[in-house]
Amino acid sequence: MITLPLTQLKSGQSAVIQGFSVKLSKHSRKLFQQLGIRQHMSITLIRRAPLGDPLELAIVDSHFSLRSCEAQYIYVSI
Repeated sequence: MITLPLTQLKSGQSAVIQGFSVKLSKHSRKLFQQLGIRQHMSITLIRRAPLGDPLELAIVDSHFSLRSCEAQYIYVSI
């Protein structure tokens, strides 16, 4: 299993969330968890915006966008 930042996924690729960087603030960590971004959840990078930012993501049946500068703190395994 390879662990890498969420920003390293390719469009259409799925992974399992392993955790968050220690550099992530408590406030951001709480916001991510409210969005459903939790450990051991499956996440899919649907696509990137034309200029590469933001990222469109899917967890279960929810779709949302996240900036790359925020997504880099989420670690996933493929």
